[in-house]
Amino acid sequence: MASSGEIVREACNVIWTQGKVDRVSEFYSEDFRADYPMTDWGTGPVGVAALAEVVRKDIPDYTEQIEELIEAGDEVVVRLRITGTHQPTGVRVSFRDVSMLTVHEGKICFQRGVTDYLSLYLQLQLVELPDVGK
Repeated sequence: MASSGEIVREACNVIWTQGKVDRVSEFYSEDFRADYPMTDWGTGPVGVAALAEVVRKDIPDYTEQIEELIEAGDEVVVRLRITGTHQPTGVRVSFRDVSMLTVHEGKICFQRGVTDYLSLYLQLQLVELPDVGK
């Protein structure tokens, strides 16, 4: 059986980078749930697939590059660099995400994390930092 880290690495590649949404149930358990401050993952493989489809619509060339992966038994922490072209604006974006995942019986059953939306929104010019210090 693959290690927890190998399962997470493969899910990042197959589901998120390659966009093979039809394979979600190979990596995410039926009782999967997520905890992210600003992203609704839904539940189970259906929720993950729905989110992956939205991501692909907004950023068709969405890519996750694992910068760091730490594995401790069933627990995995992964720091990602996410890149792609934001379809509505044509802007090339690059931002980070840190996720903590729990793998049980060979599938991801829980995921929580924080995405660097500030960097993303700055690149898309949706927010502006105040001019301080002048």
